[in-house]
Amino acid sequence: MITEPLIVIALCIVFYGAFSAKLGRSVVSAPMTFMLAGLAAGEAGLGLIEVAIDNEVLEGFGELTLGLILFADAAATNSRRLAHDYRIPRRLLLVGLPLTIAFGALIAVGLFPNLNWQEAALIAAILAPTDAALGYAVVSSEHVPERIRQSVLVESGLNDGLALPAVLLFAALAYSAMEGEPRSAQDWAVFAGQQIAVGAGLGVLLGAGLGKLVHHADGKGWISGSYRNLTCIGVAILTLFCAHLVGGNGFIATFVGGLTFGAFCSKRSGALTGFVEEEGQLFSLVIFFFFGAALLPAALANFTPFCVLYAVLSLTVIRMAPTALSLVGLKLKTPTKAFIGWFGPRGLASILFLLIAVEHDEMGRLTEVEAVVYVTVFLSVILHGATAAPLSRRYGRSAAAAADGEI
Repeated sequence: MITEPLIVIALCIVFYGAFSAKLGRSVVSAPMTFMLAGLAAGEAGLGLIEVAIDNEVLEGFGELTLGLILFADAAATNSRRLAHDYRIPRRLLLVGLPLTIAFGALIAVGLFPNLNWQEAALIAAILAPTDAALGYAVVSSEHVPERIRQSVLVESGLNDGLALPAVLLFAALAYSAMEGEPRSAQDWAVFAGQQIAVGAGLGVLLGAGLGKLVHHADGKGWISGSYRNLTCIGVAILTLFCAHLVGGNGFIATFVGGLTFGAFCSKRSGALTGFVEEEGQLFSLVIFFFFGAALLPAALANFTPFCVLYAVLSLTVIRMAPTALSLVGLKLKTPTKAFIGWFGPRGLASILFLLIAVEHDEMGRLTEVEAVVYVTVFLSVILHGATAAPLSRRYGRSAAAAADGEI
């Protein structure tokens, strides 16, 4: 039954919410609380609840949640400042992301000799994108300079969509039993280009067109108070799913659409930010609860010490070394590079990408891939959640933040 999980989720909302102001400044984050509550209440803990997860339902819910968060975060971004200084996110996306996938694949091949290179690359691609929801404590911190906050936000907003074609490519190469002829490299290049170009183009069109419409209607007083937030949410959902219909990437479409919508309808961007802090955050916390209650325990059955070793490397060397290399020449201080490199949390996108891969059950060693990915997400929720507030305050007071915060 779904009643028991909902009761536990409601209890978490009430008790975390009652102390949220204090906990938000501590080492205890909301995703951490909900994930651990799910783990404690699920079959790996007290066994108070039994949850049968439908991957397709959870995948759809996760995609909707991530799309809403990306759209709302992008709408609240200072697009004028971003257009003036886009060097950091450009380097992180075009240089750092491919290096992270390549580096992660090489290490996976060495640590998991029973996996072929396609499966190793699949692990690396699934774990390459960073999480906008888990990184919210950093991108919303007043201690961190706006330039650095927006760089982290734009990276987490766009790398999901850029990583998805790589995930699909390596998944297809790994599943030798898939029906039909495998695609050629040219086919995949065309597919990736279409996903990115169509997704971004649709985001611009819908964000600009609907942004103008909402801005005009709101200025005329045509939108009632109860529909102001709902109208903007409708724009986000429309952008996400229309991208699928026309062959574009929904995550890229929603983030680019949010940026454009915020530029044309800045009056409503604050409402979207408020939505992320409330309903959007709730959706993500529900996913983390079920991750702890059902997905993580299933993965622990295939747990090995090498899974933990790879997870630690994924959050440190595999992420931070490519980040540092991608930022060479931008004259950023070492603490700034380390801060950006460390705050690359893995969460909703990695869970969602793995659920997409799970659909192809022809892959005999998928259980080991699940274990690696889920252990990495688990450690990321704990470590990044515990360090977000204190490290943001410490970095914000540093000389490096003062120097690198200016363009």
